[in-house]
Amino acid sequence: MPDSVLTRYSCREFTPDPVTGEQLRAIVRAGMQAPTAKNEQPWEFLVVQSEQGREALAASSPYAGSCRRAPVVIVALADLNRISPESPWWVQDMSACVENMLIEAVEQGLGGVWLGMYPRQDRVSAIREAFELPENLIPFAAVPVGHPAGEQKAKDRFDPKRIRWEK
Repeated sequence: MPDSVLTRYSCREFTPDPVTGEQLRAIVRAGMQAPTAKNEQPWEFLVVQSEQGREALAASSPYAGSCRRAPVVIVALADLNRISPESPWWVQDMSACVENMLIEAVEQGLGGVWLGMYPRQDRVSAIREAFELPENLIPFAAVPVGHPAGEQKAKDRFDPKRIRWEK
């Protein structure tokens, strides 16, 4: 198993050091490599670097204060125009996308945290309004990204008691 999977943790505190365009492209590219049902690839991304934009994201949820402290926030958007009406799997597709982004952030020497926006309509509406997003784009999750402030270790969550073996 890659070290980045085992060392990833929810990083909410960041240094002011910038994240490079190359690092951001690598993170978004990893998101786009996620598996999807029917190969719909429902994602788009909003990269937010301005203080005003990061503040708007922080105000969208009581749990999004880390958006103020990160130099950049990537908002994973689900595009309803890319999703067939009979396919309910886009939430799983977007979840795989966000997890890939978080793992790649670790590969890039960065930290990040998954801030769920969908299905909370108040959060979705606040982001749509702040960034003038069309109705077909659903703000699924915000991912503040940056250089971790301080050292933190991922907790080993492996628990063999949670595994059921076929009899």
